[in-house]
Amino acid sequence: MTVLVDKNRCVGCGICTSICSDGIRLDIIKGYALIVDGNSECMDKARRACPQEAITEINEKLKFAIGTDDKKTVKPDDHVGMSAFFHIFEYSDGEMIFKEKRENPKYKSDETRIHGDPGKAKATASVLQDVDVLIGKMMGPNIVRLKKQFVCVIVREKEISHVIDIIKENICTVLHEKNKSDSNERRGILLK
Repeated sequence: MTVLVDKNRCVGCGICTSICSDGIRLDIIKGYALIVDGNSECMDKARRACPQEAITEINEKLKFAIGTDDKKTVKPDDHVGMSAFFHIFEYSDGEMIFKEKRENPKYKSDETRIHGDPGKAKATASVLQDVDVLIGKMMGPNIVRLKKQFVCVIVREKEISHVIDIIKENICTVLHEKNKSDSNERRGILLK
């Protein structure tokens, strides 16, 4: 289990540090709390007391698919569904591990490149059935369909290696979106 503070939710109130000073400290410069000892006995109490729900326990593994044409950069000039390949990564215990490269079956057969075609969304989703998060520079009209199956993440960073760092920095935000009880409430998220 990994315990993290979501820097995008933490407002720096210090409630958690008053409850669990052994496990959490407030970084005045950054403006949010930091975990110093995730195994501290008071951590669960601090997590429950956080008014922003910014302290998150991550017990699960997450699979990510990053759309690419060249295996080094995020698809730069079109929607993620037009990527030639998807790089599959697994997040666990604070690390992103490359697992495999998958070909996009729709990429080869789609000469018309019609954005928003339900068949294209279905083809893309079929190769990513075990994936939790879909990452690209842009998403087309099919985001309406894709967000029901995936957390749809937009990144403006070019290099996949930098995208990995952005994901690790914002894993709590991704997890909050994934865990919404109704997938219809999901929104595409932009990570910087």
